[in-house]
Amino acid sequence: MKLAAERGCSVFDFGRSKLGSGPYKFKQEWGFEPRPIVHQYKLLGSDRMPNINPTNPKYAAFIMAWKRLPVSVATAISPPLSRVLV
Repeated sequence: MKLAAERGCSVFDFGRSKLGSGPYKFKQEWGFEPRPIVHQYKLLGSDRMPNINPTNPKYAAFIMAWKRLPVSVATAISPPLSRVLV
């Protein structure tokens, strides 16, 4: 970051964080100013956004099962699975 600043960069993207999360608080303590990220979606077969937040109780059993999978299995099934989720 120091090298980038010396080269004239004044804006850094530190990724997104959910309000109140650990990463959000960490960035806040270092003086970063939050800015909203604007997304555009094309909804197919629905008139409202799905709640795909990991805190959604609908996903709790799936998340617990996923955490118990061996890494090799998770790595193998995640690409095709990610195409059909939502």
